[in-house]
Amino acid sequence: MELVKIICVALITAFAALFLRGSKPELAFAVTIAGAVIILLFIVDMLAASFQVFTDIAEKTGIDHSLIKIIIKIVAIGYLVEFSAGVVEDFGSKSIADKLVLAGKVIIFAVSVPIIQSVLQLIGGFLELL
Repeated sequence: MELVKIICVALITAFAALFLRGSKPELAFAVTIAGAVIILLFIVDMLAASFQVFTDIAEKTGIDHSLIKIIIKIVAIGYLVEFSAGVVEDFGSKSIADKLVLAGKVIIFAVSVPIIQSVLQLIGGFLELL
């Protein structure tokens, strides 16, 4: 049912922005941003439930909570960058959107360094056992 609500908001937003773009482009921008915020508010609860699953997995497996937090940050960065780049591209700035995606990838790499270190330490530990 949530998906139907999200689709309806998206369609109404798109049509309203399309109709306003010709006569009042500044309102079209505002309508688009408002629709995007409403959609994000719909999915906040779903995201919170998904994050709880990661926390449960960490507790059951003994994985360090900081690694789970990093994974959640990486996913969040990816979604936020993709969303922001889409909005920027919708308003005609494809080159800026491309730079935003590149920046997001660099940030994801920088955030993932502790995970890479943990994996390398784990592999080193296995090699020492041999």
